[in-house]
Amino acid sequence: MAASFADLLATQGVVLLDGATGTELQRRGVPTPLPLWTADAAVRAADVLRQIHLDYLEAGADIVTANTFRTAPYSLRKLGREPEAAELTRRSVEVARAACAEAGRGLVAGCMAPFEDSHRPERVPSGEVLLHEHAAHARALREAGVDLLLVETMNTAREAHDAATAALETGLPVLLGLILDPHGEGELLSGEDLDVAWAHLRPLPVAGLLVNCTPPAVIASALERMQWSGESRPIGAYANFGREEERSGWMPDTTTPPEAYGDFVREWLQLGARLVGGCCGTTPAHLRSAAQAVRAWRESAGSARR
Repeated sequence: MAASFADLLATQGVVLLDGATGTELQRRGVPTPLPLWTADAAVRAADVLRQIHLDYLEAGADIVTANTFRTAPYSLRKLGREPEAAELTRRSVEVARAACAEAGRGLVAGCMAPFEDSHRPERVPSGEVLLHEHAAHARALREAGVDLLLVETMNTAREAHDAATAALETGLPVLLGLILDPHGEGELLSGEDLDVAWAHLRPLPVAGLLVNCTPPAVIASALERMQWSGESRPIGAYANFGREEERSGWMPDTTTPPEAYGDFVREWLQLGARLVGGCCGTTPAHLRSAAQAVRAWRESAGSARR
């Protein structure tokens, strides 16, 4: 078992993240009504959540992401459940860690998400609020024992910057992911140009740079733009399948077979991606397809070195 993210990247060449948790809980019969969504799943449905993590590890994931997308104090405060934040965070990490122990492999990433709706960039709080609140969540994740922090689905450059800054203060490795306009050619959901946003974010000493929760076709065009000259850190992507839905948060696409996901991953690997996985609407079947593409890449890279 790799001891750290750096070890994992050095030994594997491509790191495979897991797939969706929220839509997978829904698919397995666990209600996830908004605005709480999945925040208390580690209490309500711990066995289902552990099995989801385990299924992703068995499908080939190197890292599972703890179910902490909505366990920050800021997120729970509006529901009158702020006192539960630290416990829900701890329990979510424990469930992910238990799955890794059962599988005999895998690192645990702590998820740090936008504080407001991922698809509503106009709701992002002020910078003072962002730094303070993301720092509290990052500390709780570190205390819960995660191996790295995944700042994901950031829809504005300023929240991405502040969340990553807070995450880096923990001393843990940090991966930073942006959500893009599903109808664009590489703009953030806020409308900010991707190149301008990355120019603002690149000075941060994060361990990897990604785009996520974005349709596969848009991801390909974004990766082409992310291959900066002299950038030594890994870039990557994990796509969604489906569309936003008002009551549950997401309606998965059931028309595209999971086996097709590997074709997208192969394209991303050719475009330089070294961090890949799945986002909303993906399942362990999607991840098995991705894992096949990653294994083929690793074998090809190994043959080239010999």
